[in-house]
Parts: sequence; C-alpha cells; structure tokens
Amino acid sequence: MDLLTSFNSAVRDTRVAYFSNLVSQSKGNPKVLFNTISSIVSPASSTASIHSVADCENFLSFFVDKVNKVRSSISPSALSPPLPTPTRPIILDSIAPVSLPELTKLVNSMKTSACPLDLLPSSLFKSAFQSIGPSVLSIINASLVSGQAPAYFKNAVIHPLLKKPSLDPSFHSSFRPISKLPFISKILEKVVAKQLTAALDEHNIYDCLQPGFCRAHSAETALLRVSNDLLIHSDAGDCSVLVLLDLTAAFDTVDHHLLLERLRDWIGLSGTALEWFSSYLSERSFSVAVSKLRSSTTSLTHGVPQGSLLGPLLFLLYLLPLQHILSSFKGISYHLYADYI
Repeated sequence: MDLLTSFNSAVRDTRVAYFSNLVSQSKGNPKVLFNTISSIVSPASSTASIHSVADCENFLSFFVDKVNKVRSSISPSALSPPLPTPTRPIILDSIAPVSLPELTKLVNSMKTSACPLDLLPSSLFKSAFQSIGPSVLSIINASLVSGQAPAYFKNAVIHPLLKKPSLDPSFHSSFRPISKLPFISKILEKVVAKQLTAALDEHNIYDCLQPGFCRAHSAETALLRVSNDLLIHSDAGDCSVLVLLDLTAAFDTVDHHLLLERLRDWIGLSGTALEWFSSYLSERSFSVAVSKLRSSTTSLTHGVPQGSLLGPLLFLLYLLPLQHILSSFKGISYHLYADYI
C-alpha cells in the first residue's frame, strides 16, 4: 500500500512539473500559452469513426460538396473587384536559389509533422538531413529556378477531426478537415514564403488592419484595436454600431485565377516567381484517410491549400482589395482577422 501511494504521488508530481514547464516555456507567446492551457483542461478532439473505404468516400464527398455549395452561392459580380486594379512595380520576378547552410538552418527550425505521404518521418528526415541535404537542395532549387512546383508536393491527405467534444460524431458537419502535406513540401514553401515576405515588408504591401498571421499581431491586438476605437468614439460622444462578418469556408473558396491576378497586379510578381505560384496552385489534389483506410483522390480546383505554410499568406494577399473598398467609406472603421481553422 505504501508503494502504491508513493507511486501515485510520484506520478502526480511528475505531471505537475511537466505541465508547469509547458506553461513556463509559453510565456511571452499568448497563442502557444492559450493552446497549452486548452490542451490541459479540455479533452482532445477525436478523429472520425471510420471503418471502411466507403466511410472515407462519404467524408470526401461531404467536404467537396460543402465548398461547392458555398461557391455556387457567390454572385458572379462579386468575383470582380469594383475598384480600378492598381498596377504595382515588380517587387519579385524570380525566387532565388538557397545555399545548403541556409536550407539546413531552415529545416532545423521547422516543427516536426506527420503525413501518410511522407517517405520518411519528419523527425528522421531532420536527423538525417546532413546526409540527404544535398539531394533535397537540388530538388528545392530546381523548383525555384524552373518556376514549377513538383507534383508530389501538391497532394494532401485529409483527416476529419471533431470540432468540439460536445458535437454529435454521427454528423459529417461536426467535423473539420485537417489537411496534411508532405514535410518536404513545407520546406519548399518556407523557402518561398521567406523571400515573398521580405519583399512584402520592404514595399509595405500588407494591410495594417489585417493582423492574422502577421508578426507581432494576434487576436489580442485585434481585440485591443476594436475596443480602443469604440472607446475613442464613446469619449467623443459618438454612437457606434459594431457589425461582425464571419466568412464560411473562406480559405477553401479562394478563386485561383483571381489570386494570381492579385499577385501580379496588386502585389507585383512576375517572371518565374509568378509562374511558380501558378504551378503551385494548379493540379492539386487530396484524399481522406484514417489509419490504413483511404478514399479516392479528387482535384482541388480552388482554395488555398490547408495545412500549408503559404496558404494563410496567400489568403491575406487575396483580400487586399477589401482594404480599399472599406476605406473608401467615410465614418467607417474596419478590422480584419483571419483564423486558419
């Protein structure tokens, strides 16, 4: 009995030390801290109960039909910007090849992830990078120079994940699609994202009132800005009306043709840089899989790739005309926030 009590006490003390360490490491990063505390106090969402390939096919059809239904409800006139399209000077006409030391540093900084399409687990990939690095470098630089994204990099596997523990798992609508891409594809995306972000920062192209996925901005800064605007108008004796708009399947319904136009005309991409993004968006596909069960593969003809590093950035650039539309109305303050869930 004393041994059992001692064992339980040791387990409890170890758990306390473990979670205390997690919280301590998250100081200064509200997003990580919130996710850490949430994972401690809330049970993890479960994956879908899939027992056959037919179940995978049903989820695949549901996810595809949901996005198609949203897209079909969008008026054709809404796809054309009401403002004259600006023409920016070229800010990026090619994506420069990287050196092996640069790529090694980048890979070491990346978080490990799991994808059924990975030939090597990401942890093993990173530990063996000293040996396979030159080959990976050749693939990455060949893609950048040619302006073509490898076909293998454009396949995704979807895992249905229950949105909330309280939802009924017998309904497909209770699940969200969690997309997983090959680890090596994220390496290529990070190389591209680094150079694109540098060009955007240099020319100050971001919408300053769109804090989602931007450095030094978060949900907290968005809430502070909106609260501050309301307080300023209240102190001035003005009345305020708060209108909240939530876009359903916003990331999944992005029109590829319009996105490429944004990159060319609103951002200033050209040459092999623009060709690379055109290749990156084209001929993408995904399937639904749980354990060893997997559906057929279907084309992804619209939307920014879920689970990707470039997807959130491309979505922000896609929304740039909205800044000019909203700012054209006097007496209206706006704030945008993108959340990738």
